[in-house]
Amino acid sequence: MLRKVVPLVILSLGALLQTSPVPLRALSLESAGLARVSIPADGIPVLPLTQADFNGDSRLETIRVTDGRAEILSGGQAAWQSPEAWTVLQAEITDLNQDDTPELTLLVWRPFRPWPVDQWLPHGGRIDSFQDANGQSCHIILIGWKRGAYRELWAGSAMAEPVRAFAAADFNGDNHQELVTLEGTYAGSRSAAARSLKVWEWNGFGFTVVSEVKGTFSKMTLIQAGDGRILILVP
Repeated sequence: MLRKVVPLVILSLGALLQTSPVPLRALSLESAGLARVSIPADGIPVLPLTQADFNGDSRLETIRVTDGRAEILSGGQAAWQSPEAWTVLQAEITDLNQDDTPELTLLVWRPFRPWPVDQWLPHGGRIDSFQDANGQSCHIILIGWKRGAYRELWAGSAMAEPVRAFAAADFNGDNHQELVTLEGTYAGSRSAAARSLKVWEWNGFGFTVVSEVKGTFSKMTLIQAGDGRILILVP
């Protein structure tokens, strides 16, 4: 998985613990779901990748997010840019669709679109509330190289609970990445604290929630324990 990407960047866990203003807790994805565990003394925080070979030419491309616009840079030039109608809050290199090829996962806000089938259904509009007061909805979108160009590999419908932040890693040791999200409400601002933490897995067509924890979450950090487990660290 992700054979063509650069290694994860690591930081000092001690520095993270010293700078956090509130006590931290660690969550592990177990067979029964997310469980609280002790913060390992040998844990090392991990950061997302910033470079990968997206198109198989043996050269690394770089990702960048500036003022809500995401870019894939090749040789210092933009090989792909997100559409102007999108506001991109986060971008990470992942392999969430499990094809052994890196893609760019984006946290996007864009103008709300109802399901096309709603115009034929007698009781359509089931996702009409999945937007904020400005008519913007939240989406997770995968961008990657396919048929000689960068394309939208997968885009989810407007999310019922907008994502505040996400991360990707193999949390359960099955050699496939899972998606972890912090989710809030459309009534709150995009910077408001999340009220749930969810872990999703790829089902071949999209993502399915495998575990959820309710609470108040302002941020999260992934750490790697000495035994190889990836844990989720939250205040």
